[in-house]
Amino acid sequence: MPGTFANCPDSVDLLVLGGGITGAGIARDAALRGLSVALFEKGDYASGTSSKSSKLVHGGLRYLEQGEIALVFESVSERRVQTGVAPHLVRPLPFLVPIFDGAKPGLELMNIGLWIYDALALFRAPRMHKTFRGAQKALALEPQLRQDGLRGVLEYYDCATDDARLVIENIVDARAIGAYCGNYQEVVQIERDSSNKIVAATVRDRFSHASKRVACKALIFAAGAWTDEMIARLNIPVAGLGRKKLLRRTKGVHIVVPRERLPLARAITLMSPVDGRVMFAIPWRERTVLGTTDTDFTGTADEVGADAADVKYLIDSGNGYFPSAALTSADVIATWAGLRPLIAGPEDADESEVSREHEIIARDDGMVIIAGGKLTTYRLMAKQAVNAAMKMLATRELSAATVDAPSTDEDDHAHTDVAITGQETSTKKRPLPGAAGLSSANLEGIAAIGRELMDRLNLDADTATHLCGVYGSRARLIGDAIAADPSRGLRLEADLPYVWAEIDFAIEQDLARTVEDVLGRRVPLLLVSRDQGLTVAPKVAAHMAARLGWNDDVIAQNLAEYQAEVALSRRWQTATT
Repeated sequence: MPGTFANCPDSVDLLVLGGGITGAGIARDAALRGLSVALFEKGDYASGTSSKSSKLVHGGLRYLEQGEIALVFESVSERRVQTGVAPHLVRPLPFLVPIFDGAKPGLELMNIGLWIYDALALFRAPRMHKTFRGAQKALALEPQLRQDGLRGVLEYYDCATDDARLVIENIVDARAIGAYCGNYQEVVQIERDSSNKIVAATVRDRFSHASKRVACKALIFAAGAWTDEMIARLNIPVAGLGRKKLLRRTKGVHIVVPRERLPLARAITLMSPVDGRVMFAIPWRERTVLGTTDTDFTGTADEVGADAADVKYLIDSGNGYFPSAALTSADVIATWAGLRPLIAGPEDADESEVSREHEIIARDDGMVIIAGGKLTTYRLMAKQAVNAAMKMLATRELSAATVDAPSTDEDDHAHTDVAITGQETSTKKRPLPGAAGLSSANLEGIAAIGRELMDRLNLDADTATHLCGVYGSRARLIGDAIAADPSRGLRLEADLPYVWAEIDFAIEQDLARTVEDVLGRRVPLLLVSRDQGLTVAPKVAAHMAARLGWNDDVIAQNLAEYQAEVALSRRWQTATT
């Protein structure tokens, strides 16, 4: 691992605060345009909301009901972009919408809505929707559904993703282009000149406690659910924001249950029988996920977790659609809870009715604040934020060539990215690292990598499918490690396809610094292992220690922090509010 602040520049054009999906996209976009960039994240990349989503890149079907046509069009357009630049991470997934007697909207109205949805996608969704009338046809597709009152189902396609890895690959590519990105490096102070312009930030490494001053010409504030907390902590004036708080944060909880308890062939879009909110049941990583909740949250973003009411709500909602599963709290393997950084609106609005749009605030002190938005549209949000920063930079002593940076991009919603040097560098076209060498949306190319790993290394089909599906063309690097040392091809746990070579890859390629980084986001046993990785964690810590030079105290600290993260995931067992 590199030393503290190794290769961190003393001065950059653009400083990015926040290493979630928006900040990662911003750093990549800006570096592609030729800017010098430094990104700092106080935790691990994607450790906040960006690893706690519903793992979907979707067009927002339910936004149609709210009349947010522009948001739906934006989302389905970006969904198509992501299947092109990251086909290994953003994959088509069939969804069913069951319709029961008395449901609103009914089968025919829902059918019309899905035609509108397909049309907004310019009829370029992975597949067009289909309508299956009658309980018999519906149950042939998904036998777990409740039979009583079932009138039929509609099938449509959206996309599943690995949200944490989407962040990590943006970070990896940003670094490859030339951006400096530091995790566990927290911006603790912002420095201004006599005219109140931002000129630098002081950053502290949370492990070594070393500090560094980094000068900058502009700063993009991409703190997600931490936005209001960080504004207060860094003493950023709220004058000009138009309100005391930018965000209305709502909590979204998911539960993970064994696949054998609720075996689904497709994702199911549900209208919760408890309160009518939209939620999903999703087949995911050899397990099934139920989520999400949508409730207001007022605590500190660092301590968000599920409580007993959240888990009960999800179990009751699931059993309403899948009564034969008869799920109980004993079936819950893990939970995760994240905060939606929604733009604050009327206080009396229902949580689910608050817009998922984003807002960009360009201040006259050299700061751009981006708030709100959703995972699906992160690339577009990043582009718009960088566009705003480029306008600032044009007036702050950059070269004349920079002034010409933004131009227009065919069939895009904002601006094409044109670098300072003049060449096109569009994030709409550049593949993420795992898609390098694959043609656009080339699922067959990904499958070929899996077959190659099986033939070359004698890996079982599940492991090879996992590796090529998660890492894309980068899976060959893991294959090389297994070829050099076959013991690295052994599984971490017998019933899951994760192997020891992935631990080394997480450290050497994917910037992990702690056990929790590895088992929480790179190889997420925290979410899918039946004991949440507690049994194998000491072996992982010892493995990492040998490569990173940890002493016994560091090993113990890493294990304690991982155990605390598992405890947070299980807090619902005792937390009632």
